[in-house]
Amino acid sequence: MFQNPYLKLFRIPNVFTVPPDIIVGFLAASINLSSSTGYHISDLVILIFSSIFLYLGGLVSNDLFDIKMDRLERPTRPLPSGKIKKTNALIIAFLLFSFGLILAAYVNYSSLGISLLLIISIISYNYKIKNGFFRPYMMAGIRSLNVIYGASFVFDISNNITVENVDILISNPTLVSSILIALASCAVYFHVFILTSLSKSETTREFLRLKNGLNIQKIQITYLIFLLISLSLAIILIPFKLDFLIFILFFLFLINLLFNKASKMDNTQGEVVIRFMVKNMLVLLIILNSAFIAGEAGLLTGIIVALLTIPCIILGKWISMT
Repeated sequence: MFQNPYLKLFRIPNVFTVPPDIIVGFLAASINLSSSTGYHISDLVILIFSSIFLYLGGLVSNDLFDIKMDRLERPTRPLPSGKIKKTNALIIAFLLFSFGLILAAYVNYSSLGISLLLIISIISYNYKIKNGFFRPYMMAGIRSLNVIYGASFVFDISNNITVENVDILISNPTLVSSILIALASCAVYFHVFILTSLSKSETTREFLRLKNGLNIQKIQITYLIFLLISLSLAIILIPFKLDFLIFILFFLFLINLLFNKASKMDNTQGEVVIRFMVKNMLVLLIILNSAFIAGEAGLLTGIIVALLTIPCIILGKWISMT
């Protein structure tokens, strides 16, 4: 079953990293809203599935644009190996993007607009940008936009909202949600920026020619400094501060464990080190999002979302995540 070419085309383990982005944005926008303003769980479910369809469409279109390169570097991939026809992949990509748009239209025009922007950004990235200087900037931007996409259900709601959390330190609840969404987006942006910067050399032989290899410790310090700044600001606005702190400490422990293990790996085997880093940073993206979710809705909710790492890790053993 795990050898099914469509499972490989869709990189199924990666799909479990998508819902947390949407949930973070949704909960941040919902913190100070009552259900009477138009916030419904159905909006969350629709946005999650829409985002998954857009993500899968992006993966398929990525392989379509990469056929020539994959014939040299990844000949066993579904398209270059001929296990899936190019025409079929084109139809699948079109249908996936269409399903994502249709679902977004059920929420509101803002969601539809953001979903369209995501599609344009994804196709632009896959076609040209991923091979240039702006690769990590664009991919990180797309992923952080997904967090904002989760909050898009609220963009059409009247400003006359009902404040439920009266203990918020800042008097304007809309401002609180906006800043929290921005901080969560920034954290996701930087995490994916580092991840994408590393993955750039994953399949290129030029990486092995680097004299000094990867400076894991330098990347680790830079990553932690930026992340700690974002998280320190976020904890001021998060309703469940202790829950958030517990999850963040757990996340920092795991990310340090990852960097430390990578720094001890044989640096002459650059591609192996990069695959190890990229795969595990994708999994840890779920934990990072779960920390914000725990701060927004409590520890139990954060733990439930964090459990998405289990199918991601298990399936990742048989199906490539990169």
